[in-house]
Amino acid sequence: MRIPYDHNGFSLRRSDPVTTMARKGDTIRSINVAVVGLSGVEKDKGHAGVGKSCFCNRFMRPHAEDYNVDHISVLSQTDFSGRVVNNDHFLYWGEIIKTSEEGVDYQFSLIEQTEFIDDASFQPFKGGQNGAVRQKMRRDETNFRRETHLGIEKEYEQKVLPDGKLNVDGFLCVFDVSVVPSRSIEKQVEFVSAILNNLIKTKKPIVYVTTKNDEANEGYVREAHKLIQRNEFKNSIPMVESSAHDNVNIDIGFMLLAQMIDKTKVRSKVLSYTEAALVRKEIMDAASDAFMRLIRVHVTDCHAMWSQTLFGLDGTQRLFRRHIKKLKDEQLAKQVAHYMDMLPDVLHELVPGFNTLTDTDWTSIQQYLKSHPNFSQYFFERPEDLPWSECLGEDNEETRIPFDVLDTSEAETVFKNHINVLQQEQKRLEWKKQFKQLLEDTGYVTPGKHLSGVRVLFMGRECFEALSEHDCQQIYDAHQRELIENAKHNFQELLLEHADLFYHFKSIAPTGTITQDDIKEITDVLQDDFRYKILDRLDQDRKLTLFQHLGFIHYPIREHCPAFPNCQDALIERILATKAHRPTSWNHSNQWLMSSDNNQLNLLILGLNNLAENLAAKIRAQCDDDEYEIECQFYSLDYRIINGDVSLPHNSFRTSDFVPHGSFCVYSNAESFEYIRESLEKKLLSNLEQDDKLPFQGLPIVLMFLHDSAIDEKEVLRLKEDGQNLADSLQCPFMDVCLDQVTEDQLVSDALHQLSVIECIEPDIRIIMCMFCGDPYSVENVLAPLLSHQFCFLSSAHSIILETFLGDSKRKVEVIVSSFHGANAFRDELVHGFILVYSTKRKASLATLNAFSMNIPNLPIQILAVTDSGGATAFFNDDLSQILITEGILLPIGCMHIS
Repeated sequence: MRIPYDHNGFSLRRSDPVTTMARKGDTIRSINVAVVGLSGVEKDKGHAGVGKSCFCNRFMRPHAEDYNVDHISVLSQTDFSGRVVNNDHFLYWGEIIKTSEEGVDYQFSLIEQTEFIDDASFQPFKGGQNGAVRQKMRRDETNFRRETHLGIEKEYEQKVLPDGKLNVDGFLCVFDVSVVPSRSIEKQVEFVSAILNNLIKTKKPIVYVTTKNDEANEGYVREAHKLIQRNEFKNSIPMVESSAHDNVNIDIGFMLLAQMIDKTKVRSKVLSYTEAALVRKEIMDAASDAFMRLIRVHVTDCHAMWSQTLFGLDGTQRLFRRHIKKLKDEQLAKQVAHYMDMLPDVLHELVPGFNTLTDTDWTSIQQYLKSHPNFSQYFFERPEDLPWSECLGEDNEETRIPFDVLDTSEAETVFKNHINVLQQEQKRLEWKKQFKQLLEDTGYVTPGKHLSGVRVLFMGRECFEALSEHDCQQIYDAHQRELIENAKHNFQELLLEHADLFYHFKSIAPTGTITQDDIKEITDVLQDDFRYKILDRLDQDRKLTLFQHLGFIHYPIREHCPAFPNCQDALIERILATKAHRPTSWNHSNQWLMSSDNNQLNLLILGLNNLAENLAAKIRAQCDDDEYEIECQFYSLDYRIINGDVSLPHNSFRTSDFVPHGSFCVYSNAESFEYIRESLEKKLLSNLEQDDKLPFQGLPIVLMFLHDSAIDEKEVLRLKEDGQNLADSLQCPFMDVCLDQVTEDQLVSDALHQLSVIECIEPDIRIIMCMFCGDPYSVENVLAPLLSHQFCFLSSAHSIILETFLGDSKRKVEVIVSSFHGANAFRDELVHGFILVYSTKRKASLATLNAFSMNIPNLPIQILAVTDSGGATAFFNDDLSQILITEGILLPIGCMHIS
């Protein structure tokens, strides 16, 4: 017989007032569940049912002795109309409270929807509202048997159905996977499919449960899986494999449905029947073993009786609940202890210093932590309706600390301990600082002396007594390293101050050796100096420094320079590379370069708002018939003016009938500067697409700033700085021109000379400037007068060429800038003179200069004494400067200049 089912949908309202998910300790959440499945006469359901009643029975009465496998559905008309069934095709099993793994309490009200068969006609009774899918249950009689077993219902406690009605919140749909005579699998699949389709229309959560898996047929199991994998059911209805007889996966189906009804994010994990049965067996085996051990220990009399030996069911349940509570408390305490282990590190990160805190009250500190930018990295906050203790569990992936745990006394104790640690650390740091100062103040601590040798000097000092042995030794060792490094530096300075003593070793042949007599001669001179004696305990280090110095004198390279990595040769090359112009880099392309026998000079002038036209007019004004004299030779000038978009063909730098030899880029304000900058960038980008990768294809360029009288001084400074930066990046000359301070003749002359389009020739005069490595002055300041010269160009990595007038003649002067030890590389050069630089604040500087000058042949020497501040007044302000300036003046090697 087919079971009729209702196709009507209902807009339901729950009968209980609870509308939020209840947590442990809050109001219990009520869930109304209906269990549905194949029912009817034997030709529909076979010789046995699908297991709905056993499933409900096992859930409502999980104890083994309460489980009953006999459930009848064949009744007399009197039974069907009686108080138990009351003319309806459903049974109300009553209520039961269950707790999920997350600690959430649910009260389940359970209805089994079925069809009862008349024992006379073997047809379903007609009465009430028939249907396997009903969302509302109602009885006029409100007293019903709890967990009713038809036929033995008087053995069960009575339970009142609230208000005589009950609204269904969700459905459990049952599918039997065992073989039952007179029932085909196709019949059950068809029936359950129809039920599921009607359940979906109710829009209520559904859980699909297979029953009797302990007797499962593999083919039936596959059909059950195929059914729930249909497109209309897939991913919307979870599946649970159960066995009421073996009590496997019974509660999990109800809990999963409750979580779906409550729409919680946390869902119980569903194990397959095989896995769940194995877990169940392990639990039962462990319980049996434990119980047998308990009996073996406590029951030793063979005449003992159950009632005399054990507590009984209620007593054992109380003991069990007490044990479970103890386990939960232990788990909570373990988790809290874990958080307390984490908290000191978190406080160390968020509250690293005692001075960070303005208020050490624990409540204020919690607010400080909550407002910290990194709060969420270390803490998390739970919703108000979920206590933090309920988030515990082995499967919880949260590694941060619940913020609510800070309300515990354990957390406050951790914080107080943290404050104590901070205070002790602050005291410790102060003691370490005091001990370091004590070491610096005492003269008894010398390089190489062990702490044990001076320990008695510190006895009774608080900073020494309060620190641990490890801290004292660590501070002392660090102080010793400073002393030793300082002593080595001073000894190195002593060696440099006796440059004359070492200079003759410079000429020793590579195969020559330094004898013990040489070493004795050196040490005899040095041994009375305190800088020599201070290393008495470190004689090996002293000898090593001496031998290294001798090796550097004999074969000087910058990597072995005492001032390395600040060797003057490296500093000089960096300064010249960034501050001096590179005319040769613009002349690599012969297409622009003009030779001295060519008298045609083509000028390209780039500028916005008539700036280019005005500059061309100024140049023309200084020419006779566009001819101009450069270095005693006349050149015929031609011009190309550009003041538009340089990417357009008619604004190209080069045309078929005009090949420029040089270009002036002129600006006077922010607008015209941006035009110059953008135009040059466009040309550079276009160069990258051509074979010639030189900037502007090698065209020499001069960047020129003509002051606009309409802009203020601050803007002038900014434009000047922007222009210089652009010129530095392009490695081209920069001219800062104030028309009120220069004549047009001087402007044109300077501009044409800056182009450097004439081929370079050998310098007329070559000078070597030597500086001592490690001197306390700015090399850039010393070179500034040369680098700022109007006609100064870089001729090599370590030399510059100046074009200047000497008397009535214009000369090219090459200045080779080098360290004293690096000057040996230029001994084969034709040199006309030397500029020797020394610091008036360092004896070794003048000593090296003096020793170096002894080997200079009869050439002019200029001595430059650098005070770095004060000029000649340093003579009166510093005793050492006074001595060194006087000694420099008395040197019989040349004239002297003080800077």
